[in-house]
Amino acid sequence: MIFRASILLLVTTVLLAGCGGSKKHWAKDDTPRSETDQAMAECKYQAEAATAGIGSGGHYKTYGKAISAGVAAGVERAMDEEDLIEDCMKAKGFK
Repeated sequence: MIFRASILLLVTTVLLAGCGGSKKHWAKDDTPRSETDQAMAECKYQAEAATAGIGSGGHYKTYGKAISAGVAAGVERAMDEEDLIEDCMKAKGFK
């Protein structure tokens, strides 16, 4: 069972590493890079705060189930954070 959970963790890590390579470059008319970076930092902070509770509070009978649930929660949180960051940057006028 632990072997299966380890394989699942490895596969998920590889898949997430492949997805993380394409970062969107945000732009807004004549906005300095420092202002763009500040807006991105604010959006990331808000997204992390909004998704902090995902995957917390579970009680599992085996390590395998706990690991699987942790990996699934991590994937869900990352996807939600990415969507929230994109929505936040668009709301601030970035494209």
